Amino acid sequence: MFYYVLVLSIIIGFYGLFVGSFLNVCIYRIPLNESIVTTSSHCTSCSHKLAWYDLFPLFSYLFLGGKCRYCKAHISAQYPFVEALNAIIWFSSTWLVFYNLNYSINLQGIITCIIYCLFFSALIVLSGIDIKYQVVHDRVNIFIFILGVILLITDYTNWASHLIGFFAVSLPLFILMIFGGMGGGDVKLYAAAGFLMGWKVALISLVLACFIGSVFGLVIAIPYWAKKTKPPAIPFVPYIAAGMFISVFWSDWLINWYITTFLSNII
Repeated sequence: MFYYVLVLSIIIGFYGLFVGSFLNVCIYRIPLNESIVTTSSHCTSCSHKLAWYDLFPLFSYLFLGGKCRYCKAHISAQYPFVEALNAIIWFSSTWLVFYNLNYSINLQGIITCIIYCLFFSALIVLSGIDIKYQVVHDRVNIFIFILGVILLITDYTNWASHLIGFFAVSLPLFILMIFGGMGGGDVKLYAAAGFLMGWKVALISLVLACFIGSVFGLVIAIPYWAKKTKPPAIPFVPYIAAGMFISVFWSDWLINWYITTFLSNII
């Protein structure tokens, strides 16, 4: 079992590297309403169409020294970072689906693995767009919801958890949105992702997102406070994504840890 999962994780992680290149296309083009399918890959500086040998993930960036082959403009480090991150996420997600979630290497396990890999890739896209434009794009949220529908078909015995998950976090956030405390894109994201993950995982992911966001937000804000200037707006989606990744694979452990640590003397 160990070697089968290891080989499968390496193979899927390798594919994740190439999918990561496509994620960069999505991050760049979706906010601009450009096609992510029909338009050829091109340099964002000189618009020169890229050759096939310019499109190898990571390796093309390293070989070209981080510069466009044609106009010598600097290529953003976002491109190799997203490619490497997606490969790591796909490798680790495959491993964790079969070991932490205890799925067997069968049709249901493979489908679940692919869905979670695509889900986390979608979160990478949303995070990248949120960092650059402070927008949570509906097209990606719809894609996540479709993944949730597919997962529900393979996990139909837990339909109630998926259905409740749609409202468990999105409904409270919607109430906050009415009073100006939350963006509509975050609400839609938690509706779609909550449907995919189920209510328990969705709730834990929100707690983690708030905790991680508070810690990093404080670290980012301190230098600005020291200079008596206003800190920049902090995108929340990257912290939501981190909370979702952790909660998907470790929600049961986190619940047991919390009960054992804080409630053992009460229960």
